[in-house]
Amino acid sequence: MTENASNPLNHSLSRFVGTLTVEEIQQILDLQSQPLPTGIRINPLKTDDPAETIHALAEHYGWQTQPIPFCENAWTIQSAQSSPGTTIEHRLGGYYLQDAASMVPVSLFDLENPHPLILDMAASPGGKTTHLIDRTLDRGFILANDGSKSRIAALKAVLANWGGANFAVTNYPGESFGDWYPETFDLVLLDAPCSMENLRPTPNHPLRETTRDERLRLKDRQVQLLSSGLQCLKVGGQLVYATCSLAPEEDEAVLDALLRALPHNFEIVDVSQKFPYQVPGLTQFEDQTYDPSLLHALHLWPHITGMSGFFCALLRKTAPMPSQPTLPPTRDFDRTNLRRLSDSEKDHIAGIISVNYGLYVSEVLEYQGLELFGRHDQTFLIPSRYLSGFQTLPFEYIGMPLGRKIGEDFEPSAEFVSRFGHHFVQGIIQIAEADVPQWIAGRDIRHPDSSLKPDGQYLLVTDPAGRNLGLGKLHPKRLRNMLPRQSIG
Repeated sequence: MTENASNPLNHSLSRFVGTLTVEEIQQILDLQSQPLPTGIRINPLKTDDPAETIHALAEHYGWQTQPIPFCENAWTIQSAQSSPGTTIEHRLGGYYLQDAASMVPVSLFDLENPHPLILDMAASPGGKTTHLIDRTLDRGFILANDGSKSRIAALKAVLANWGGANFAVTNYPGESFGDWYPETFDLVLLDAPCSMENLRPTPNHPLRETTRDERLRLKDRQVQLLSSGLQCLKVGGQLVYATCSLAPEEDEAVLDALLRALPHNFEIVDVSQKFPYQVPGLTQFEDQTYDPSLLHALHLWPHITGMSGFFCALLRKTAPMPSQPTLPPTRDFDRTNLRRLSDSEKDHIAGIISVNYGLYVSEVLEYQGLELFGRHDQTFLIPSRYLSGFQTLPFEYIGMPLGRKIGEDFEPSAEFVSRFGHHFVQGIIQIAEADVPQWIAGRDIRHPDSSLKPDGQYLLVTDPAGRNLGLGKLHPKRLRNMLPRQSIG
């Protein structure tokens, strides 16, 4: 540990002398020269068979993959001939690239209710929120909140691209939700702001040196956030607390502080059977002793898991908590200019989609718990649970755009076609393999080879392998490219 002592990693590791053996510290140092495998989660909203999809992707792009044992629909890419971050499937939300350690928190929830009410307290950039959408198949309503205004745009973009509809994005301090909505949510995810002291830095998250004062300041806020999360959780509900830091001050010490303050209100659930590695939480660090139930948490040392360092724990609320209910911010819903469509308007739009694509909108609405609303010439899928429980809470983004009326015609949104295209039975045009690169690059296809009569119709574009390539409009001499600008490479 004396060599290059100014290295932030060496500084961080020096704190764990006595907690880790010399051999374990050396194993962590040896890991730094090994690239971290890319984790990938297949989007189950956009395929009927994620296992078949990963097989097709691996074959098409020359990937070697390995299943992640603790996470459904997830693999690591051990080697790749084509970068997984540059494909059309990635740009259209067919999968999410995520460190395997970041998949642990959402994997810990036990989901018995098919329509849970979920609060994601610090949601940006949205990876774990998309995982929550996956685990409920977009049938549970998610309030995806982030306290930082600057992070909201990224969160909105990720969720829109993923194809979820049963969510609303909000921008409020997470500390407020406990008093605003006591005993309300079935599930709460708190991926808390932290120092990111994970002992296995990546290009996106280089390790930096942290001070004791910084860690203790973070702990104070984490305790406040966790207390708020527990307050707004129903009795019997579940909360996952997670950080991408291995600093005990931000992990075990936070939970220990709440256990001391609220010894009869929640318990830490033993999740050792859910995870294939023995990585129990700490019950002692330096001069601090923590509650014995911290052994039920997961302290994900990188030399044991092969992943980035991470901490997470599954909590179950066992009794009501004291709170000081206050009113949340309000806005008259009419000010959003969204209005519920009349039965005749809904029937008209549903009829067009049924005729054009063979998809029955009424079945989608019923299964997903969504309603049709309009604003000017646009139509949206809006979550019923927002309307019944949070209708006056101002949001930054909500639901999914379905499309817009153009005279008597209806243009489906790119998000709708990307999400539901694999259910279409008609309204599909297949372009030649030779035309795929220019389509992906955002260019129109001149004189496409198709038996369809060009009539300005909006079509799902596929290639000979059946891949969803987004929305196109067929004119007499060209297939107009309608991929979203941000989805064009």
